[in-house]
Amino acid sequence: MKNELSMARNVAGNAEQKALEEYYLHLDQVFSAASKIYDEKILSNFVNVNIRNLEMKILLKYSKPFQNILEIGCGTGEESKRFILKTGKCVQCIDIAAGMVAFSEEKMRRAGIENKFRATKLGAGNLKAKGEKFGLIYSFNGAFNTEPDTNSLMESLLSSTEKGSIIIFSLRNKKCLGESMAYTLTGRISELKVIRSDIVEVEVAGEKIRSRYYSKKEVLDLFSKEFRLKSVYGLGIVIPPYMAERIKNKFLRSFISKLDHLLSSLPFFRNLGDETAYIMERK
Repeated sequence: MKNELSMARNVAGNAEQKALEEYYLHLDQVFSAASKIYDEKILSNFVNVNIRNLEMKILLKYSKPFQNILEIGCGTGEESKRFILKTGKCVQCIDIAAGMVAFSEEKMRRAGIENKFRATKLGAGNLKAKGEKFGLIYSFNGAFNTEPDTNSLMESLLSSTEKGSIIIFSLRNKKCLGESMAYTLTGRISELKVIRSDIVEVEVAGEKIRSRYYSKKEVLDLFSKEFRLKSVYGLGIVIPPYMAERIKNKFLRSFISKLDHLLSSLPFFRNLGDETAYIMERK
C-alpha cells in the first residue's frame, strides 16, 4: 500500500512538473513573439506610461545606497535603460523569454550602455541558480503575476538577498477604484468579478496568459515572514490601462495622470490601483 501511494505521488509530481515546464515554454514563446511590438503598444497608452513613470520615481527613490542590482522580468529593457541613464549604475536582468532578452540587449547597444547591462534568460523561480546576492531587486508590470510557483519564487528571493536588501515590485491588484466605479455605474458588477478574480486570462500578442491577481493581504502573507513592508503605492487608480483609449482629450489625460500621482501614496487610495507597488526590506 505504501509503495502504491508513493508511486501515485511520483506520477502526480511528474505530471505537475511537466505542466509547469509547458507553461514556462508558453510564456517564452508568447513574450518572445511580443518583444518587437511591446514598446509601441505600452508606450502609446498614457495610463501605462504614467504607471511606468511612477514606478521609475519609486525605484530611483529607493535605489541610492545599492550597487548590486537585479531586475526580474526585464521585458524589452525599458525600465533598465531609463534607470541606467539616470544613475549610471550597472543592472543585471533576467527574463523568461529569449526574445525579450535579445531585444533588451539590442536596445542597450543602440543606447550605448551595453557595458552597464547584462541579461540572462531565466525564470523568476530559478533565480537562485545565479548564486548571487543583490542589494536591490525590482520587478515591474506584473512579472510576478505570471509566476505560478510562488514557493520557488520566495526561495529564490531569499537566496538572492540578505538583511537590508530591498525588493520593489508591482502586481496586478484585485481592486481598481476607477474600474469599480465604472462597472458599478453601468450595472456590470458580475463582469467586474470575472476580470478581477484570482486567475485572469490576459491577452499578450493575441495569445492568452494565465495571470494571478493579488490582494494586499495575499502579498503580505507571502512576504511578511522574511520581509518587512516599507511602503505601498497605487498605480492606475483612476482608470486601468485598457480604458485609456476611451479618453481622447489631452487635457483630461493630463488631469488623470496628475490625479494618479497625487492619489498613489494616500492611505486609502494606494490600495485601489490597477496595480500596486510594494517596497519590501529583508529582515
